[in-house]
Amino acid sequence: MMANNVARMIALGETALVATACEECSATALALSLGMSRTSADAALRHGLVRREDGSALAGASRVTAGETVEVMLEPSASARPTATESARVVWEDPLALVADKPADLLVHGDGTGAETLGDRVQAHLAAEGSRAVAQAVQRLDVETTGLVLFSKTEQFQPAFDALVAGGAMRKRYLAEVSGCFPEGDTVIEKPLGRDRHDARRMRVSPTGKASLTRVSRLATRDGRSLLLVELGTGRRHQIRVHLASLGFPVVGDALYGGERSDDGLMLHAWEERFTHPVTGEAIVVRTPWPERFHGWDTPLPEN
Repeated sequence: MMANNVARMIALGETALVATACEECSATALALSLGMSRTSADAALRHGLVRREDGSALAGASRVTAGETVEVMLEPSASARPTATESARVVWEDPLALVADKPADLLVHGDGTGAETLGDRVQAHLAAEGSRAVAQAVQRLDVETTGLVLFSKTEQFQPAFDALVAGGAMRKRYLAEVSGCFPEGDTVIEKPLGRDRHDARRMRVSPTGKASLTRVSRLATRDGRSLLLVELGTGRRHQIRVHLASLGFPVVGDALYGGERSDDGLMLHAWEERFTHPVTGEAIVVRTPWPERFHGWDTPLPEN
């Protein structure tokens, strides 16, 4: 959300954000109140992207009067990438950000090998729209995990989305299919997690690890397996996988943590994200359709 009441947004378009000053202030204070970091605000002002109604550029120390309208030109991130031949499936989008539905076995970020990434497919989506934006992922998912990933589309406001994710202000829920009959009702798992010193690929429950919180609700059981709705309280690497395995209910298809083999891969899917838009203040709820890999489960999902 906006840091204070110095300014408020009144319109958001594909190329510009329009705001009005609520009180007399500097152009820097106005930019900060709209969700920019100090660095991105300074850069936007230095490059003439914050302007009065007559088009004149504001310097950081320029005074803006109460009620004055100011336009912030939206600039794409600095570096473009080659686009993929296939576009990402985008489930929510506005001029500042988007959320894509990641398939299995696709990296979110590049690993230096040149393999196609979700970022490449998001770029293909934007190119097909005729957009100049260069999206930057502000979340991560394991390569085997499917579901929602948030991307920023502008350099000025990416720090606001980074802070949203890092600050734990986003509610994110997953579907997980696990081996065994998980207990009914709600379960809270609070076990610290650290790296496995004997296997660099793995994390483990460790008394010297970082505090980690996972909330789990059982949705259904069948054929010796359970369908769970899992909410992250913290965002540690492999957190859901390690926490569930530590209770004796490994995720199906998770060979790294003792899960049984599955032709459908790792049965973990980022289904829902809820957050307050850090620039517009709008309450956002994003969900994927029912994932095809979870066939056979006829289970209603919660609305809240």
